[in-house]
Amino acid sequence: MFVGSRSSPKRVVAAVTVTLVMGAAFSLITVLLPRPHSPFHTPSHRHSPVNSPSHHRNPRHANLPLDMIERNKVDENIPESVEMDRIPGWPYGLRINEPNICRNQDVYLLNAVTSNPTGVYHREMVRKMWGSDNIARRLKIKTVFIVGAVPSAVTQKHLQEESNKYGDIVQFDFLETRKNLTIKSLAALHWFRAFCSNATWVLKCDVDAYINFWALLDVLRPVEETKDAVCARSMTRSVCREATQHGCLPHYVVGPDEYAPHVFPPYCSGYAYVLHRRLVDRMLEGDRKRTGPPLWLEDVYVTGLLPKDLDARWLDVRRRSQVVPVSIRQEFHNGSMLFIHDLEGQIGQGATNYVWMETLRHYNVT
Repeated sequence: MFVGSRSSPKRVVAAVTVTLVMGAAFSLITVLLPRPHSPFHTPSHRHSPVNSPSHHRNPRHANLPLDMIERNKVDENIPESVEMDRIPGWPYGLRINEPNICRNQDVYLLNAVTSNPTGVYHREMVRKMWGSDNIARRLKIKTVFIVGAVPSAVTQKHLQEESNKYGDIVQFDFLETRKNLTIKSLAALHWFRAFCSNATWVLKCDVDAYINFWALLDVLRPVEETKDAVCARSMTRSVCREATQHGCLPHYVVGPDEYAPHVFPPYCSGYAYVLHRRLVDRMLEGDRKRTGPPLWLEDVYVTGLLPKDLDARWLDVRRRSQVVPVSIRQEFHNGSMLFIHDLEGQIGQGATNYVWMETLRHYNVT
């Protein structure tokens, strides 16, 4: 019945009576019929923090809350019996691996690119640039994309298809979360030593970082024996305790229970840093001795706390790193800058490709 209808009062009463009877009957049928169990609410013992197959592989992380170290199984489509590659001394399995990518290859630098499983756009850009076979052979570099696990079966399917097509994805079985970024970078270093140990250096960089590899290799080759790491090195920095502090964003706040001192040691800008294999071995040896989760601030832990007592020899390239580019400059492609962060996000879509084409022209690469 609509307002403004010309129906008589008797018809109105009859219609209302019919509507009430039909509604009551429908409600009764809904209650009596059995309800199907939703897969999203059915408890899964296999994937619970207590009974997860991967949970028991690392006693150092036992009894820790999930938001501190998220590593439970997340994909219902992967049966427990599926075997994953393992790295000795590292608790996380490999859902997707490329164990032969460096084998019998002349590799000087491994480019371990940390990427979100859904970050197809940036991975495709890298593959067309320094990740291409032509450039890789010329510069003796290999590129792999390090990703974590996802709860979406659809995303996992697409990731597997991408891996089958390109053969450059390495996926570990910890969850892809901000809190697991430290675990992700440590995983990249473990993979480097397990499957690409013939490379002299490893470059850990974010997928949105622009790297001038010609300029970088010119820096690395002369310092092979005298330096252990190359990065934009910070000085000591105060720990963010409250988001109300000047310059403290909420996602950088660290509680005293997570890190007691009030100052961080010097560390590298996390979007791009290069480590020599001899330093990586010592860092991983030190990491095996910890009894709890690592600090979740990846750059602070991996390049600050972990090598703090190793007397590492750092080459600071702060002047050749651009964290917040505001416009495209000649220094981005002429070798002055080594690392540039997020050209696409800071300047706009197409900025990375433009700088890449200018870089090729500068170095006369055809």
